[in-house]
Amino acid sequence: MRSPLAMVRRSPTADVHPPAWPAAAVEADTFRVGGQLCGGFELAPLNLELMADAEREATLDNLAALYDAIPGPFQLLSVPTDRTPAEHIAALKPAVDGFGERVFRPYVATYHEISATPTRPPRRTILVVDAATEAQLARTSDLIRRVAEERGLFAQAIDGAAIAAIWSGIARSGATYTIKPGFAEGPSLVAALHLGRRWPAELRPGWLTGLLAIDGVATVSMRVRPLSRAEAMTFMTTRLRVVRAGERLAAERGEIGDVERERLDATAVAARRSVAAGAGRIYFVDTVLLLEAPDRAPLAERLETVRLEARSLGVEVETASLRIGQAWASALPGPRSGPICERNLDSASLAASLLNSASELYEPSGHLYGRARTSGAPIVLDRFAHASHNAIVLGQTGTGKTMFTGAEMARCFMRGIRVLGVDPLGDYRRLTETLGGTYVELGAGGGLNPLAMNGGGSEGAFAAKLALVGRLAGAMAGGLSRDERPALDRALRATYEAAGIGPDPASHERRPPTLAALVERLADMPGGQALAHRLERWATGSLAAIFSADSSLPRDERLLVIGLAAIGDPEVRDVAQLAALGVLWDAVRSDLKPKLIVVDEAWKVMRQPSGADFVEELARSARHYHAGLQLATQDIAEFLRSDYGEAIVKQCDIRVLLGQTPEGVEAIGRYFDLTVAERRSLLHARPGEGLLFVGRSHVAFEARVSKREYEWLTTRPADLVGQSHLGYDAPNSS
Repeated sequence: MRSPLAMVRRSPTADVHPPAWPAAAVEADTFRVGGQLCGGFELAPLNLELMADAEREATLDNLAALYDAIPGPFQLLSVPTDRTPAEHIAALKPAVDGFGERVFRPYVATYHEISATPTRPPRRTILVVDAATEAQLARTSDLIRRVAEERGLFAQAIDGAAIAAIWSGIARSGATYTIKPGFAEGPSLVAALHLGRRWPAELRPGWLTGLLAIDGVATVSMRVRPLSRAEAMTFMTTRLRVVRAGERLAAERGEIGDVERERLDATAVAARRSVAAGAGRIYFVDTVLLLEAPDRAPLAERLETVRLEARSLGVEVETASLRIGQAWASALPGPRSGPICERNLDSASLAASLLNSASELYEPSGHLYGRARTSGAPIVLDRFAHASHNAIVLGQTGTGKTMFTGAEMARCFMRGIRVLGVDPLGDYRRLTETLGGTYVELGAGGGLNPLAMNGGGSEGAFAAKLALVGRLAGAMAGGLSRDERPALDRALRATYEAAGIGPDPASHERRPPTLAALVERLADMPGGQALAHRLERWATGSLAAIFSADSSLPRDERLLVIGLAAIGDPEVRDVAQLAALGVLWDAVRSDLKPKLIVVDEAWKVMRQPSGADFVEELARSARHYHAGLQLATQDIAEFLRSDYGEAIVKQCDIRVLLGQTPEGVEAIGRYFDLTVAERRSLLHARPGEGLLFVGRSHVAFEARVSKREYEWLTTRPADLVGQSHLGYDAPNSS
């Protein structure tokens, strides 16, 4: 957003004696201060970094429209708040059934523990309006409510008692403070700052977030005064004349054209046109920050931090050394007092300066992923709230990759999301059995039928099944020649036709053909004899037990995992993993209920061109069936070198980087453009520690699991023989 033509309006310097706080009281659910009635709305936090570009632009346009609809002056307040665990638990509870209770109880305990120890509290943003009469206040409040609803913005009305509580907290009711040059001294030290003359030429959406995140920032107040169209035109015309006069004077002196003057000229012209067309408004905005610290040393340190952060944003911050009382009074909810230092902004710039921009990764509809290592705040995400529902976990053996993936399975199961997974090493068997799911172990008495129509009840399911079986046959045979492809297609259609199965969804419930029947057909097809010979060991030979099932997989609607640990040959296991994915993909396409597809050790299936192609197709198509892909891999370099590896990572909105080897961190560092410090943190990360990327945002985080989840998922030999709980505290568990 382009910052409009700068003009700062300062009030006369006040003396060191603070004004008395205005009289305030709650009358019949209404807050009255200074003879005016006050109403307020709490604005929901907006995490702009998690939004796509178009969504972010639309959100800012809606916010600007809300501000433009308010007829008179208003105030935006940002104050610290306590986000109680009850908010998240209450949002989660309705989705938890009897099966999910096994995960829910230890999950609640873990979430309470993490929520109790954040080092930086979250903030809430309040929009305050005032009026002389109840009728005027009601009209303004109703207008705000209606515009917010039309624009899809969450603005919850708060009553007079809530506004009084905010007023009391900012005013430090019951405490005595003495005004001194530079700060107010009482139970703590309070300094007042304001934004000054210099602002950045371009305002990045949410640019004030960095200042709000600094320790000790108690209150941020933005007093917003809209100008009428006539006032705005007069103001911008005056500024334009000043700029043009400066240009003429520079030309007379023979000076080179000044880029800054040219920018101011263009901004003033654009602002005049916008106001004249009724496309926006001009505001005078007075921004005050109250900074708190226990004594002088930390106060000086925090003041310097604010100045450095402001300087990095291109903003000038000044201390209200001789106007602390006046600045403090300006931050109180209620009618406007004398301005401290006003700055003109247009509608778009005011929207970009929003105080309700959230920097933490918190989506109430999701579940716990861990905690931020810098602030200690819980990270709560909902993959289904993003454009892509996919996630990928990149980490070496022993870094917590299996623990993180298993916890994601358990928590999705807890929320009623159907979980479908492929388990190459048997790591999720205990979890599946404990939660009452279905675990099918291939090669150990269990098998699957890759030709079965596993719940694909649509007209396109038959064509998709032919493509899947064709891809699997190519992997089994080590590739297909040009002549073998049409032979395989003819044999497949003939095999299904003999079983009475075709494009008609009504035929998909019939008994499916087997791989042996397909090989028999191939042997009789011109051009299919060589292919039938290569497929023979899979259909009737030593590997037939893996694909010997006569029917479809059990239709477990909650948790179904296919295990491959009993298959000793790595090449055979890779083919079986591809076959299992194909069978689960049939189940994904059967309905639009939310589903999680888990692919552990994804780099193994990616070694085959047909497998890599299929995983890339899953990543692109899963969201169309309300499904999210959960990939986990340890061979990062090989995964990214694959022809499809980079495309798959781009399809994942959530990317988790755990501990890496020097070779792995080099490959990841180049791809994710990591800083030297971030690369070093991955090299020395403990199990469960790493970087979490969500859309455009990323944070250093620590995955957390409950002790119950740890018991279900640990692969440490000492844990499995029952020795760890005697003298070992499970990492990152509670």
